[in-house]
Amino acid sequence: MLAEMAKKIRFLREINTLYSYILLRGHVKIRSALKLPPLYPYEETYFLDEGTQRIVDQLKTAIPDHERGDNPSFNKNWKSIGEREETAKRISRQIRQIVPNTPSPINGNWLGSIRDVGYGSLEHKNLEPKKVDTIVAYLNEQKVYPSHVAHFSVEKPKAKNIIKKNYTFGSYDMQTIIRAPYVAEMLCDGEMISSIAEYFGCLPTISSVNLFWAFASKDGKSRGPQRFHRDVDDYKTCTMFINLTDTKEDEGAHCYIEKTHTLERLKTIFPESRNDDLENDLNPYKRRLTPEDLFQLPLNGYGSDKLYQHFLKEHMVNLYGERGMLLITDNYGIHRGVPSKNSDRLILWVSFALTATHTQSAEVKPQKRIPYARINDRIEDNKVNRYVLRNVVDFSGYLK
Repeated sequence: MLAEMAKKIRFLREINTLYSYILLRGHVKIRSALKLPPLYPYEETYFLDEGTQRIVDQLKTAIPDHERGDNPSFNKNWKSIGEREETAKRISRQIRQIVPNTPSPINGNWLGSIRDVGYGSLEHKNLEPKKVDTIVAYLNEQKVYPSHVAHFSVEKPKAKNIIKKNYTFGSYDMQTIIRAPYVAEMLCDGEMISSIAEYFGCLPTISSVNLFWAFASKDGKSRGPQRFHRDVDDYKTCTMFINLTDTKEDEGAHCYIEKTHTLERLKTIFPESRNDDLENDLNPYKRRLTPEDLFQLPLNGYGSDKLYQHFLKEHMVNLYGERGMLLITDNYGIHRGVPSKNSDRLILWVSFALTATHTQSAEVKPQKRIPYARINDRIEDNKVNRYVLRNVVDFSGYLK
């Protein structure tokens, strides 16, 4: 009994840098349960244009509630990685039957890379430094929420220099992000959408758009999403990241464990023999581990950093580069943000999924979209954009 208690204490110490992250999420859920209004601009529900609403209604009929990431009953606790992968294929086929596909992608190298290792780059889509500087200048005039996404904030937004004194992260709400120069154009980039559609096997949905600061770490500790984990918002997801600050070694990075995004790929690198010297305290199942086990760890993998180090250290890659660098990852692969020791790091992400909305997964009210009238000179009004961007842009005219 004492030995078991000691193990639990060691586990709690191991995840101590997650406490503030967990408390923030708990605080937000309590506010929601008490029906207190969110601290970010929000909508009670999303109103869609007639054509897109018809498509969404068809998807609701074809795909059960517990398999749709935009539904409160979505079940992210799938029984096995095999179940997740097979369900993803089936849902992709159902979406493809209802929503027309886009043309084939132009760039095939990225697709081969993400299928093989879980990430890839579209170098010809990198943002020019001058454009990045324009975005950053705009953001420096905007207020910042003290969390890595605005809808987890427990305080109203303030000037960045105030927030960074006491918090690890600072983020912007969705309307502020999409009003930033060049961001709206990136969301509807035809080649990008076509490439994601090819990877998914169907037209994707933008599930979230986020722009956040990871402030230089005073103590070097990894906190919240800077610990290794998997994203489980849907049966298939991937995220486009763009560096908006230059990042070199010790200035932060996106760390990705290659080939951990699918069972097939993980099996090619999993060193079964390392079970021989695995410390008992690191083994959650108290038996020889298999590749399948790394997809079933508690807390979506949070708190298992030392276990990953033991089995997969040589496959951990820090992805960083100059401002404007564009990277796309399958975020079901094990990943984390690496804290910067020297300077603040600014990152834009755009997440794509089969049906998910990030705020639904977080069980909070959806962030307020931007009215199409405010960006109609930057985004073409067509059926594809109305469907793909429905969670970030209001094409219906409901919002003014």
